[in-house]
Amino acid sequence: MSMKILFIQAGLFLIFLNCYSQKNKIGVTYPTNDKIIYGICFTNSGDALAIADNNSVKVYSTSTNNELRTFKDGHTDQILSIDISKDSTLLISGGKDSSVVIRDFKHGNILKSLKYQGIITSVAISPDNHYIASGCSDNNVYLYDLESKKESFVFTDHTDDVTAVAFTPDGKYLASSGGDKLIFMYSVTSGKLLSALTGHEDWVRDIAFSDDGTELISCGDDSRVIIWKMWDINDIRIINNLKYGNNWILSVAFNQDNNTYAYGNFNGNVSIVTAFGSYKTQLKCPVTKVLFKPKNGIYLKIAVATRGKGVLLIDANNMKSTIF
Repeated sequence: MSMKILFIQAGLFLIFLNCYSQKNKIGVTYPTNDKIIYGICFTNSGDALAIADNNSVKVYSTSTNNELRTFKDGHTDQILSIDISKDSTLLISGGKDSSVVIRDFKHGNILKSLKYQGIITSVAISPDNHYIASGCSDNNVYLYDLESKKESFVFTDHTDDVTAVAFTPDGKYLASSGGDKLIFMYSVTSGKLLSALTGHEDWVRDIAFSDDGTELISCGDDSRVIIWKMWDINDIRIINNLKYGNNWILSVAFNQDNNTYAYGNFNGNVSIVTAFGSYKTQLKCPVTKVLFKPKNGIYLKIAVATRGKGVLLIDANNMKSTIF
């Protein structure tokens, strides 16, 4: 079983931070017990940020930066991915213990724990709270029906680790990416494979849909960010194929304006790309996840998870800007 998805397990020192968020010259660093973080997720309102801190999940206010709650039970090993439902009623998490934990986000109680064979690399909740998708290192994508409380489909088309899963904003389709350089698009109701997208030359690390559902963005170990136009679910085409340096690009995200995107790479570079220019900063450690803070208008902020510096909330105004 390939473990490239977890990167080389370097001997990074674990530094315990104090109980308050720390302001620095580019933003806020949230206190975590582990400085190696993979999973982060905003609530739909942007008022709170959840962080997968080893085998627990911590939730912070994005206005006061204070810790709101901690969910400690459910996992026995490091959590690699988390997601919060659009209505903020559910929190799901998956990770190295091969478990997907479904919990009541408000009260914290566990509703269901699903067990699989491989490492859970990515999880996502459909916009209507009907399905949970889980990507796994056993090359499979699992679709669980929350209403019937049973598995709807197991998608077996990938031939290497599944790295990311994402639902379209209307909840009709599910995309998955993998170490086999491919992106697959499925119908969540029929389970039919609708599209197989080729364009990357190495592992595809992350995928995300624009809020209006017209575009899909992807990144990978080929140092490329590819934007796909979804004119037709059966006819998805590349409209932009951009190469940024020579480092693995590990995460990519769309802003809610459907035009601006951000990416982070293994070398620690974080960039926000807009129609008018870009913002950049160097964190000097691998970036595992980038997410835009929702509902922030023209004021761009991104949460960045890293292997070595925990999680930062960065204001674009504090990054180096370049005008096209």
